[in-house]
Amino acid sequence: MIKNLVKQHIVRNAWQYTVISLVFLVGVMLGEINAANLAGGTRNHLIQIIDGFLKGGVTASREGEGYRLFLTAFFNQTRAVGLIWFLGLTVIGVPFILAIIFFKGFSLGFTVGFLVREKAWLGGLISLASVFPQNLLYVPLTVAWAVIGINFSVYLVRGRFSRGLALGQGLVTYTGAMLLFLLILLLGAFIEAFLSPWLLSLVVK
Repeated sequence: MIKNLVKQHIVRNAWQYTVISLVFLVGVMLGEINAANLAGGTRNHLIQIIDGFLKGGVTASREGEGYRLFLTAFFNQTRAVGLIWFLGLTVIGVPFILAIIFFKGFSLGFTVGFLVREKAWLGGLISLASVFPQNLLYVPLTVAWAVIGINFSVYLVRGRFSRGLALGQGLVTYTGAMLLFLLILLLGAFIEAFLSPWLLSLVVK
């Protein structure tokens, strides 16, 4: 049942998913390009941060700091989802939602690109262990939520010219969908806080 509903949603919104996915991919590519063109001072500073992150990931997995990481990860994702929800309530929110998706892609592309360029094969393993697990959930959910946010923004515009649209009921449904997405993102935060540090500790041993 749920699988059919998801499939129908994707088919009905194929062009929205195509546009948003392209925006995300452009962000990924530009992030990777930017990682390759860093100046020496900035590059060295980021290498120090990454080395500290690696030590922190191992420490977190060994010293039980997962709960703190879980709250931080969930808060970060909640902030993005909440911002898209708010922008969907406005009639001018669409370009800002696209900007969020672009920034998400840029951040991911920059992180992975920098790790691979500076750490070579180890950077690839680090990306697989500490970046990809949670993003396998975060990225599809963020794209889907962006589609829903854009659709609701368009829905509000149409509601101004059509008395037949129940905007109150639409708002309740829209907000309920956000809460459902947040519940699913709990799993992503769990992966980021507990599974990824554990995998990272295996890689950097």
